[in-house]
Amino acid sequence: MVAAELLKQQSNYQEYSERRKRSVTLFTLIQLAPWEVVDGEMLEQGYASEDAQPSGKMREICPYCNNVPLDLILRYKHVKRAHLFCENCTRCFDALYPDGTSALALGAASLP
Repeated sequence: MVAAELLKQQSNYQEYSERRKRSVTLFTLIQLAPWEVVDGEMLEQGYASEDAQPSGKMREICPYCNNVPLDLILRYKHVKRAHLFCENCTRCFDALYPDGTSALALGAASLP
């Protein structure tokens, strides 16, 4: 009985180890125009819109700022599409898989 439990624990550990060894997908970030992602108004000073509530920090960093993690902004109210946002330089980005599809588009990724 003890041997069966040890085999089960070892099997679970192997599955966990195999999941950790999977390579991390590298995304290509493309900059998006702010009027493509949020409702707002173009002023002489730039594009003005309501603040969007971030859902959390991502591992991707802003290509223009030094080591600033990007915020994930999801579609809600005045946000037209999910995107990554740098609160430092106020740029918006989409994350693309190597095949060119958006990682943030609804239905772009299927979970295993």
